[in-house]
Amino acid sequence: MSDWLLFLFAAIFLILIPLVPKLVRLRIRFMRWIHWEWAARLLEDHFQGWCWFFRIVFLAIAAALFYSAPATT
Repeated sequence: MSDWLLFLFAAIFLILIPLVPKLVRLRIRFMRWIHWEWAARLLEDHFQGWCWFFRIVFLAIAAALFYSAPATT
């Protein structure tokens, strides 16, 4: 895979970190739309924990992509 593509994906994941609460709210809305009330309630009850979880996951993915991109000299 191209080096610039790995950096692009890593940058996208870093940009998504501050947007995690909006993404979790969107996920709650989607769960309600498909009538999965139990899943929506679970996400709402543990909203802060889910936000931290997804932030850590996005940061880990970005770090792995930055690490896997070969350095150019």
